[in-house]
Amino acid sequence: MSWLTIKTANNIRRGDVLSYDSSSNLYVLANNMSNPLYVAMQDSQEDSENLGNYYVKAKAQGQIEAKASRDIPEEGGFMAVENGAVYIDNNNTFSPGIIWNNFIGASARVSGDLVTITLR
Repeated sequence: MSWLTIKTANNIRRGDVLSYDSSSNLYVLANNMSNPLYVAMQDSQEDSENLGNYYVKAKAQGQIEAKASRDIPEEGGFMAVENGAVYIDNNNTFSPGIIWNNFIGASARVSGDLVTITLR
């Protein structure tokens, strides 16, 4: 399976990094990597047959674009998560994800940009 549908709040946007919140029974913006992570492939969509419920297609492994919470160095590195977004933490060598190096000729990657990651 390349993606799955998960239940979220209505404020989730493409590239947000999510984890499950058992108190709300929703996937919310992740603040760390202590729980399984998913990356939203689209903005949350309301279920037309069940108003008030929102869903996104999300990936839990493989290559995807995630929102950056900080500026990302050209060389990329080991991934960490805060506020539903990714940043580089090269002290976290056991990270389940990496942020790719920047593509040749591409603009610098700054906070809020979508960056290519691989979740393992």
